Amino acid sequence: SMRIALADAAANPDLLTAAQREGSVEKYRRHLLAADPHGRYAIAALVWLPQQASPVHAHHTWCGYAVVDGTLSETVFEWNGAQHCASATRTQARKPGAVSFVRGGRGGIHQLGNRSEAAAVSLHIYGVAGAQIATHVNDIVRTANVPALA
Repeated sequence: SMRIALADAAANPDLLTAAQREGSVEKYRRHLLAADPHGRYAIAALVWLPQQASPVHAHHTWCGYAVVDGTLSETVFEWNGAQHCASATRTQARKPGAVSFVRGGRGGIHQLGNRSEAAAVSLHIYGVAGAQIATHVNDIVRTANVPALA
């Protein structure tokens, strides 16, 4: 049902205001749209300017997203517990209307990014309180090609 709700919301041309579609030249921008008063979920619009990407990450919580505008590139990774790093397994284009859902944990490691020359917008729902959206969602992981930070 979450996939259906995300797809329906992403197809609504009036879903986001102009202010909620504003990006940032520094990194992708997250706009908190709604939060459950009991802290069970938060909904955000993410605006990706050209060539912006998330770090490679898993999630501390469940997460679902849908592409609203533009095209995102999603690279999926596999966790290697013995080497304590992730390796890329595939990359796919995620066009408007594409929906994805993952449970929390290192079984759903990915990186989202905008490889195009136009802005992209995605709608995300996370299983955290709105006040924790910036701190309790992403579990940044080391990749096989990137040394661990000291």
